[in-house]
Amino acid sequence: MKTIATIASICLCLGIGASSRAQPGRAQQRHERREQRQELREQRREVRQDRRKERREEKRNNRADRREEKRDNRAERREEKREERKARHGHHPKPLYRVRVAPPAPRVEVRPAAPSPRHVWVGGYWGWAGGRHSWIVGHWMLPPQPGEVWVEGRWVLENGEWVFTPGYWAAAAPVAPAPAYAPPAEVTVTVAPPPVRAEVAPAQPGPGYFWIPGGWHWDGHKHVWTPGRWQAQRGG
Repeated sequence: MKTIATIASICLCLGIGASSRAQPGRAQQRHERREQRQELREQRREVRQDRRKERREEKRNNRADRREEKRDNRAERREEKREERKARHGHHPKPLYRVRVAPPAPRVEVRPAAPSPRHVWVGGYWGWAGGRHSWIVGHWMLPPQPGEVWVEGRWVLENGEWVFTPGYWAAAAPVAPAPAYAPPAEVTVTVAPPPVRAEVAPAQPGPGYFWIPGGWHWDGHKHVWTPGRWQAQRGG
C-alpha cells in the first residue's frame, strides 16, 4: 500500500509540474497573438492615414491646378478684351494666339434680327482657352465710327503654328465714282456691210426675256457679225 501511495504521489507531482510548465507556454502564445493583432491594426491604421494624406494632397493639387487654369483663362480674356478695345479704336491688332492645334471648321451661325440698321454683325470664331479651342459666339455691335466695317479675325498657319489675328474695325473703302458715259467716237466706213443674216431664235429662257437680233459691226478692219441673243428685262 505504501508503494502505491508513493507512486500516486510521484504521478501527482509530475502532473502538477507539467501543467505548471504548460500554462506559461499558452500565455506566451496568447500574448504573441495579441501583439500580432496589435501590429496588424497599427499597419492598417498607417495605411489608412497614408491614403487620407494622399487624397488630401491630390485634392490640394487639383484645386491649385483649377486656380491656375482660371487665372490663365482670365488673363487670356483680359488680353482678348484689350485687343478688341484696340480694334474698336482703329488699331490693327497683333496675333492673339499661337498654337500647334488646328482650329475646327467655323460653325454656321443663325443671325438674330439686328437691333438697328446701324448695327454690324461680328461673326463668331474659334478662340483658345484652357488648352483647347473654344467657340466665341457672334453678335451685333455698333461701329465706333459711322461707316466703319468689321474685318473678321482669321487663323493662319505660319511655320508649323496656327496663328490667330482677331478682328478689328476699319474705315470702309471709298466707293469709286461711276465712270461718266462717253459715247463712242464716230467711225466712217466706206465698205458696205454684208446682207443681214437670217437667224432662228432659240427658245425663250423665261418670261422676262426679250430678243435682240444680230447685226454687223466694224472692228476697225472688217465687218464682224454679232449673233442675236435673249436679254433679261431690267427692273424699273
